[in-house]
Amino acid sequence: MDVVLLTRDWEEAWQRFVEASPQATLAHLLGWRNVVQKTYHHTPYYLMSLDGHAIRGVLPLFFIRSPLFGRLLVTAPYLSHGGLIEDHESAGAALVERARQLAREQKAKYVELRGLERVGRGLVLKEKYCTFLLSLDVGPDVLWKRFEGGRVRTAVRKALNSGLIVERGLHLQESLAEVMSRHMRDLGTPFHRLSFYQRIAEELPHHSEILMAKYNGRYIGAVLLVSCKDTIHWLHGAGLREYRSLAPVSLLVWEAIRSSCERGFAYFDFGRSRWDSGTFFFKRQWRAQPVPLYYEYHLTSGGNLPDMDPTNASFRWAIAFWKRLPMFAAKALGPWIIRDLP
Repeated sequence: MDVVLLTRDWEEAWQRFVEASPQATLAHLLGWRNVVQKTYHHTPYYLMSLDGHAIRGVLPLFFIRSPLFGRLLVTAPYLSHGGLIEDHESAGAALVERARQLAREQKAKYVELRGLERVGRGLVLKEKYCTFLLSLDVGPDVLWKRFEGGRVRTAVRKALNSGLIVERGLHLQESLAEVMSRHMRDLGTPFHRLSFYQRIAEELPHHSEILMAKYNGRYIGAVLLVSCKDTIHWLHGAGLREYRSLAPVSLLVWEAIRSSCERGFAYFDFGRSRWDSGTFFFKRQWRAQPVPLYYEYHLTSGGNLPDMDPTNASFRWAIAFWKRLPMFAAKALGPWIIRDLP
C-alpha cells in the first residue's frame, strides 16, 4: 500500500470512497476540512492508502500548533469522532504508521485518533467518553409514547405551555452564536466565534440546520444540527441559564428528533458526553443508547495521556476565572483559546 496526501485531483475519489463507506462520518467530509482550515487555519493532512489507483483507506488529520498545548496531530477536531476508515487491514496499518512518521517529522507531542471502533496497532486507549445514538426507524409517534411517565414529555409540554416557539433556518447563525457564547461562558468554557458557524453554513449548506427557541421575542435556546448519510448529529446546543425552568433545550431536542424522523433519517446522534456526567443522564432519558468512543494515541515521546477535559483539576482556576469574565472579554478571548482545544 502507498500512503499519499490528498490533492485536488483526488478529491472526487475521496468523496466517492467516503460516500460508499459505512464507517464514514461527518469528519470525513471535505466540507468539514474546509470549515476547520478556513476558521482556525490548522493544517490538514488528509492521508489516503492506495492500492494502485484504488483508495483502500483514509485518515483525516489536522496539525495544530498550540501555544498552550504544543504541537498536535488529531482527527475530527471539534467533533466527537471520525478517524480511520479502512477496507483492508494493510491499508489501516499503513495509515497509522504514516501518522506516526508525520508526528515525528512535525515534532508533534502525540497523534489522537477518535473513533467508534478500536484501531489498536500499538496505540494507547482512553475510554472517557461516549456518544448517544437514538434509532428513529419507529417514527415520532412511537418515540413520543416511549417517553411517557418520564421527565421528557413533562419538560416539552412545559415549554409549549409557556409559549415557547421554535424557529429554524441557517440565517439564524448570529442568534445561535450569541446563545452558545452566553451558555458556554456560564459554564466556564471558551466558545466558537460567529465565523465558525458561518463557515459551516457555507461549506455544508445542505447538511446543516439551526433551530432556535424563542420566548417573548427573545431567543433563549439554540441547536445546530449537521447530517451525514443516515444520521443527524446534534453538533451544538444550549439554553440561557435564566430561562432553564422553561425547558427550551428539551423542546429543541424533541423538535430535532421529530423533524429528523419526518425527513427519513435513521439515527440521531446526541454527541459526546463523559460517562455518568450530567449530560450523560440528560441524553439517556431520551431512550438513546450510549455508544463508547475510542480515543487512541501515539505518544511520540512517551508520557501521560493528554487530558483537555474541563473536569481536569488543573483547569479549575481557569474555569472559575472564565465564569466571572464580562461577555465582551469572553467573546474577545474565547475563540483564541478554543482553536487550541480540538
